[in-house]
Amino acid sequence: MMVTNMMSVDLEDYYCDLPFSEWENYENRVTKNTKLLLNLFEKYNVTATFFTLGYIAEKHPELIEEIISKGHEISSHGYAHLDIRKITRKEFEEDFKKSLDILYSITKEKILGFRAPFFSIDKKNLWVFDILKKNVKYDSSIFPVKTPLYGIPDAINHHYKISQNPLLENDDGEFFEIPPLTLKFLFRNIPTAGGFYLRFLPMQLINLAINKMNGSNFPAMCYIHPKDLDPDMPKLSQYAWHYYWGLTNASSKFESLLKNFKFNSVREVLKI
Repeated sequence: MMVTNMMSVDLEDYYCDLPFSEWENYENRVTKNTKLLLNLFEKYNVTATFFTLGYIAEKHPELIEEIISKGHEISSHGYAHLDIRKITRKEFEEDFKKSLDILYSITKEKILGFRAPFFSIDKKNLWVFDILKKNVKYDSSIFPVKTPLYGIPDAINHHYKISQNPLLENDDGEFFEIPPLTLKFLFRNIPTAGGFYLRFLPMQLINLAINKMNGSNFPAMCYIHPKDLDPDMPKLSQYAWHYYWGLTNASSKFESLLKNFKFNSVREVLKI
């Protein structure tokens, strides 16, 4: 029996890695790129979870309404794309709850999940879970890898119910952690879940990672950004090479992923 994997979208625009104070200076490309994603999901009968920036929802409520109308799930990606490693507990809580309020005002549904910008939950800020557990039912921020940008390399590599320590499993728990997909190679985890890794890695490696996860009877958590399918994304001097690598072929690679594997939203896969 084919395992149903989890598909997610980090719903943000191409400029959202820049300081928040600069965002108003840039054109809207998220609407067009998200519609491309929606068309692909419809073509392959995929329902996804959209981890949505509150700012994007506030600015483009009609886009959120269209996503909902097609049966997809809306979860939180915070409001202003803040790196949690660089802010206080109070700043995080304000940003997170602002996003929940905005998303609820549009969806009229309880928001069930969260993904940290930049996968910025690490061992030094696990206090985040004290706030998350009071407001949502799952998180998808702990990346079990070691990269210069993020990661907790010894974290669990499949979805699980957390214990008091969010890095440990408790089958009787009520809150899920859903790590993005990795592949074990030479005693370390390679990130293979999507985004830059979809654009950079050969599809054979990504397919292998999904098949190995499914072979252990776990669903893979994959993700994409709307900007990953935008070969004409404006060149910004603040961005390094990896923002632009593989944009030309990303759409066809992503389509092959949707064609070869079964995907649904977090809400549907975990029956939350």
